[in-house]
Amino acid sequence: MKNLDIRDKFSGFYDKLIRCIYPKYCPLCNKIIPLNEDYCACTRMDSIRISDNHCHHCGHNIGFCVCSGQNSIPLPNFTGVYLYSGKIRADILNLKFNNEKRLAIKLGTEMAERCANVFCDIDFDIITFVPMTKKSLEKRTYNQSQLLARQVGKLLFVPVEDLFEKTRDTRTQFGLTGDERVQNLKDSVKLKTDIPLKGKNILICDDVKTTGATLDQCIRALKDCGADKICCITVAVSQFSV
Repeated sequence: MKNLDIRDKFSGFYDKLIRCIYPKYCPLCNKIIPLNEDYCACTRMDSIRISDNHCHHCGHNIGFCVCSGQNSIPLPNFTGVYLYSGKIRADILNLKFNNEKRLAIKLGTEMAERCANVFCDIDFDIITFVPMTKKSLEKRTYNQSQLLARQVGKLLFVPVEDLFEKTRDTRTQFGLTGDERVQNLKDSVKLKTDIPLKGKNILICDDVKTTGATLDQCIRALKDCGADKICCITVAVSQFSV
């Protein structure tokens, strides 16, 4: 019994020593967390669902619209399911960076339900998704927005097409102001298909909307080809400062 107590004490000391030398950080808030945990308490916050009474240009609840802010680009027909926080943020990060592709089924299903509710009067001809750069796609091996679009298309019985490509590598959007994000992405997306799009109703899927700069580039490319109704949907809407 005495030897067992000694081993237990040594084990606890060893864990503390390892944590001091190689601390483990929460990927969401960057706080140090226990070695046996993947995230800290910040991910256990309740997911905040956006209400049906929301702005269809920025995606935020009415009363919290950010369309007039310098860091937001109003989109023509946009909706999101959640605010980018808590468990939903963790799910999106795991989908993007931890190869948890199964989450695309769960999140894509919620996108389809929101789409069927908000865009119930629109018959979509095509569902598409925001592209990644070749460099990013080679590194990750999959496009999380494409996985989400496939689930949405499956549930809405609409074909999913890979319409866009990134014309150049852009700087990471993290840490950029709204104006810098727009300039960073300007003319960075083009159509790569011969599919006739004139007069078509098209739904664009993505994981998170921050300023809307990426979606705006996709919309511009579709408008140049004569697409009729263009709508956008994301899993989450970032609480980006205005």
